Amino acid sequence: MRRFLSIAVALISLDLVVSAQAPSSDRVLTHREQAAAQYRWISTRFETLLPSLMRREGIDMWIVVSREYNDDPVFRSMAPVTTYSSRRRTILVFFDRGSGSSSNGARGVERMSIGRFDYDGMFPVEKTDNDGQWAGLRRVVDARDPKVIGVNTSEQYSHADGLTANERDNLLRALGPKYAPRVKSAEMLAVGWLESKLPEETDAYRHVMRLAHQIIAEAFSNRVIVPGVTTNEDVAWWMRQRVAELGFGGWFHPTITIYRKGGVPTPAPRGGHVIERGDMLHCDFGLVYLGFSTDTQHNAYVLRPGEPDAPQGLKDGLKAANRLQDLTLQFAIAGATGNQALASALAHAKKEGITPAIYCHPIGYHGHGAGPPIGMTDYQQGVPGRGEYVFRPNTWHSIELNVKHTVPEWGNQSVQFALEEDAALLDAGWSWIAPRQTQFYFIR
Repeated sequence: MRRFLSIAVALISLDLVVSAQAPSSDRVLTHREQAAAQYRWISTRFETLLPSLMRREGIDMWIVVSREYNDDPVFRSMAPVTTYSSRRRTILVFFDRGSGSSSNGARGVERMSIGRFDYDGMFPVEKTDNDGQWAGLRRVVDARDPKVIGVNTSEQYSHADGLTANERDNLLRALGPKYAPRVKSAEMLAVGWLESKLPEETDAYRHVMRLAHQIIAEAFSNRVIVPGVTTNEDVAWWMRQRVAELGFGGWFHPTITIYRKGGVPTPAPRGGHVIERGDMLHCDFGLVYLGFSTDTQHNAYVLRPGEPDAPQGLKDGLKAANRLQDLTLQFAIAGATGNQALASALAHAKKEGITPAIYCHPIGYHGHGAGPPIGMTDYQQGVPGRGEYVFRPNTWHSIELNVKHTVPEWGNQSVQFALEEDAALLDAGWSWIAPRQTQFYFIR
């Protein structure tokens, strides 16, 4: 009963705490405000990013086919907030008219929707009924005579593999023998579109991340945790509930892991382990807000009576994890591959006496986003295929890793120190989206 009472009190008080701590610029935007911002970003991306990406990949027409409740992964990044899913069948067409002027003065990438829906005026419509969409697409193609048609099929990236087998068959029949041979995978166009971010999107992402960090700070406080009463599962469910109350989305269930001297008994009892004084706590937490996903791993320490700080061995372990972050960013430079960054960072860390594991991933519209990974938990020798993709400026990455460190105060027990922080690779180099963790949260 005491445990649930403590959680209930924390839930009641949190609205006041967050409003008192958060500056006005970090208030949660209404859906209407979010819709206006995201509409501007999408429109700007179509005008400024898409032309260069299509030309980079040698594709002059990109066809994105999506069906209701089975959306292409790219579709969400192109649709306004008022769109929950594609309507019936959605066929979006992007045609590069070139950098020069055409006969009617148009230039850049023309975009259109084949069918009945314009998605809040985002797309001019080539009007057809639902049964006439493929014929409508063929009219659009005939009128523009594209040389290379890109479609979303990919072996390496699920984000770029949204064209289903059924819709591919329909598409090729509609294109016929003249245009079907011009079809190729738009894999790297889709990846480029998803990974590239506008400066204003990065500014907004900092706001999103600050709110994520605020929720972690509340979770790792005495407002939520009562040592000897609260369990790790209580905290995880509190975080999930808080995300829902604030109107955010989530892309995975939060986890709270307990590390303590002598280890935590396994298997865990139903409801989780009770958090005790002297425990180190670790969270893995992500939310979705403004269309962007976050992914953060932070650590806390539960002080013993009269203890002013965490044991030095724990602080040294956290410091070693920070050093591995530095090394990872040092070698993940624009133009390098994920596998090159992994090999160099691991080698230098081991020379410094660190026991490292690195498993970073791109992030943004998807939690595990499109772009180059730096290792995976089971691929510390390099990631086949995707690990050979290079880093590009104006992209976001979740710097996820851990070190194993011996803690003298815990009988020389080896303890895992895992950190995860989202960072932007900008033209000027790396920038943490929000300040990274360098000190423990304390529960008193």
